[in-house]
Amino acid sequence: MSVQELTMYLNTLDIYQTDLAQIRPVSRLVSTAVFLFSGLMLCSANASAVQPVTPDYSSAKPGDVIQIKLSELYPTQMAVGKLQIDGDLADYASDPESLFNDLCKVQGAGKLAKSDATSTPKNPATYSCTLAVGTKKADMNTVDVGPEGKLYLTDGHHAFNSFWEVPDGGGDVTLSVLIGENLSRDSSGKPLTQSQFEQKMAELKHFLPIDAKGNPITFSQLPDSLGLSKFQDDPLRSMLYYLRGVSYDKSDKNLNPETGKPYPEVPFLEFYWGQLLSSKMDLTAYNLHQQDDYIRALKDAAALMVGLPKQQLIGNSGQTAAALGQMSRVDKKRLKKLAKPGSKLAKALAYQASH
Repeated sequence: MSVQELTMYLNTLDIYQTDLAQIRPVSRLVSTAVFLFSGLMLCSANASAVQPVTPDYSSAKPGDVIQIKLSELYPTQMAVGKLQIDGDLADYASDPESLFNDLCKVQGAGKLAKSDATSTPKNPATYSCTLAVGTKKADMNTVDVGPEGKLYLTDGHHAFNSFWEVPDGGGDVTLSVLIGENLSRDSSGKPLTQSQFEQKMAELKHFLPIDAKGNPITFSQLPDSLGLSKFQDDPLRSMLYYLRGVSYDKSDKNLNPETGKPYPEVPFLEFYWGQLLSSKMDLTAYNLHQQDDYIRALKDAAALMVGLPKQQLIGNSGQTAAALGQMSRVDKKRLKKLAKPGSKLAKALAYQASH
């Protein structure tokens, strides 16, 4: 009903009033009703016009710890190893506490101290960790700040997609991340354009410019948010998850002979190893849905990796095998453990087959 219609209706009430003393209150009733109705309509219009405010992190500094929602993060890679994420989801389904333990770890807060049936990844106040958030910054995932203070995830696409995919997950999952670089402005303080920012991200190798098949992509082709359906599947990336500690490890596990210091961290390290393996292995020769054949593929890949010269450049990384964590020999004990019926590989394959 419009304001005019309401006014006409209420004014008809005057027809039935014969007492002048009663007419005035009725008239005042009409005016009051029209005023209230108009106010309600105005509030409704204003409410519908309100838009969600996008947080601006332009003032954040490298090393800062900030709390965010997953929906605020922009990916910097197109593909993930979906079997790795299936393994996480299998763990969370069988042991809900493991979800909160992982949430504590990625926030640099140690291990899970307490959770209960009311705990939710959307509210960090519903569970507690053994340490304060940000205590172990080396365990945290990093984000770079771009134009308009937007956040670009440079590490943690697998873990954060796993958190997104749990039953009580999605974009409202709330956790803390570590600021890596603030690239919203240049050295003189002038705001960077989106094009300038993308160029800088490429120079820093904080953007992976390939898809799951190794084809080149542009920044604009990246997923617009987290969520597993937004990403391509890269089977080699999953294999490299299981090969960590078998044929390679983190970059800082090896010392640079020129400096005597550990090699620095390399973003997207596993994908560069994947580029190397894709040039030397034909994955169609293996049934990667069957555990025994998956182990055979891992053995072949591990032998290739440790057999490379330490100074060989790997993929498009511009880094050597040694700088990318190459191990001197295959850890056969770890491979044997993966081959067992109840291993994390077995659980991931079983979860993948049923979902």
